[in-house]
Amino acid sequence: MQSPRESLHYHKSEGSSTACIIALTGEGLQAINLGDSGFMVVRDGCTVFRSPVRQHDFNFTYQLECGSAGDLPSSGQVFAIPVAPGDVIIARTDGLFDNLYNNDIIAVVVHATRAGLEPQVTAQKIATLARQRAQDKNRQTPFSAAAQEAGFRYYGGKLDDITVVVSYITSDHKV
Repeated sequence: MQSPRESLHYHKSEGSSTACIIALTGEGLQAINLGDSGFMVVRDGCTVFRSPVRQHDFNFTYQLECGSAGDLPSSGQVFAIPVAPGDVIIARTDGLFDNLYNNDIIAVVVHATRAGLEPQVTAQKIATLARQRAQDKNRQTPFSAAAQEAGFRYYGGKLDDITVVVSYITSDHKV
């Protein structure tokens, strides 16, 4: 019988990825972001911060990659954002902002927090709406607007990875 270690097969796969690392500290939200993944901070139904997309050209984002072809981690943008109780932090992959405008996201967040929904449920609601818009060929989306601005004839949503993580700031003191 083989040991678990002997039965493992290792494969070297090549690929690339954007990156977003966020930490809540006593100083607030500390983050580094590279590419078109990112995060936003919502306070009282308004966006108080949204990490900018970092790209070389339209739809060609900064990415980490094995080998020398990718961008360096030092190309990431560093942020320090003060947060307060009641703030909602939304970390996401590009499929979210490709398909939903800020107002769409804010509407879901406001409804969810007023209804007392847990962060995971809020994230699922946001991701579900983004997926619906990604599949809609008849709706103007942030991605289609950016494509048109870049000179492409494109309309509708963009099927892409959609990952959403929602956190609520609930501390009794400001950080």
